[in-house]
Amino acid sequence: MTQDVRQFGRRTDRAATLAHTAALACRQVLLQRRHQEAVATARMVCHRAQLQLAHQRVSRQRRQGKAVGPLAWFAVEGMIDHQLVRAIWTEGQLSCDRLLEARARLLVDLGAEFRSDDPPRCYQASLQAPPVAVLFTLIRACDLTTVMDIDLGEMEQA
Repeated sequence: MTQDVRQFGRRTDRAATLAHTAALACRQVLLQRRHQEAVATARMVCHRAQLQLAHQRVSRQRRQGKAVGPLAWFAVEGMIDHQLVRAIWTEGQLSCDRLLEARARLLVDLGAEFRSDDPPRCYQASLQAPPVAVLFTLIRACDLTTVMDIDLGEMEQA
């Protein structure tokens, strides 16, 4: 009889341990999901802040009469392997997600070219200059480009 009680106690302990472990696993999944959402929100807020700062900086320079060419800033948002990626070009500098940068570097290393017929132009893939080549490189690096914010220079004021 005491053996039956001991076995019942072990089964109860084992069942309680399994239930507790399952509850902890569910909690971990929930916390990981919340963490991913918080990181995604933080990245979106940072991206929008960088974009707003770039827009304000260029607008201020134009109001002060400084010569600022077209494509002084731009931003690209897209998908690579079902993952959201973002990039911003401002003041001759590119800031982007690692995945997008790696894919864009591959295009640069492969010597990708972007051509147009009217007017005839050819740009080499680049992450440095000219800005239009950087823009084309980032767009091509994405599986799907979902958003592009582009400074159009003097056309913006019309």
